[in-house]
Amino acid sequence: MSSGDNGPVLRIMGRVNHIILLIEKTSLIILMVGMLIFGFLQVFSRFILKAPIGWSEELLTYSFTWASFMGASMAIYTNSHFSVDLVTKHFSQKLLKTVRLVIWVLICLFAVFLLYMGTRLAIANHIQRMNILPISMFWAYLSMPISGAFILIHGVEKTTEVYLNIESEALEDLE
Repeated sequence: MSSGDNGPVLRIMGRVNHIILLIEKTSLIILMVGMLIFGFLQVFSRFILKAPIGWSEELLTYSFTWASFMGASMAIYTNSHFSVDLVTKHFSQKLLKTVRLVIWVLICLFAVFLLYMGTRLAIANHIQRMNILPISMFWAYLSMPISGAFILIHGVEKTTEVYLNIESEALEDLE
């Protein structure tokens, strides 16, 4: 069964996922370059100038948090999370499909939990400020619901692909 047989909903879902993937890639590039620059500046100022930059460590910590959540979401889309197929490689196709559906549904449920709890945490901490930077903790906690939403969208597409026996073209599109 090809994706063309399943109509415009899957095409729209695929486009939305590609847009989200572009957002994830772009933010990860920005975050990683920023972390590299500020990490270098922190080491340089601490060991060469003997005057550490106070705010760089905090910025690096929250940038790493954002990068971790965005990377986890992107790994869902590209099927890059580790998996152990020692048992499942011996399953029948029908049982394997059922197991894969259950796994993707659980991933979607976790994404809903992440979205819900992340939103609650972000809102609850919007008044709190970071220790050194004059920025609300809302922005640090916002990585949870955003990545939860991205994981949910990716997960819904993957669940649909498994249910309809459609091979994903996600890996081809990354190259």
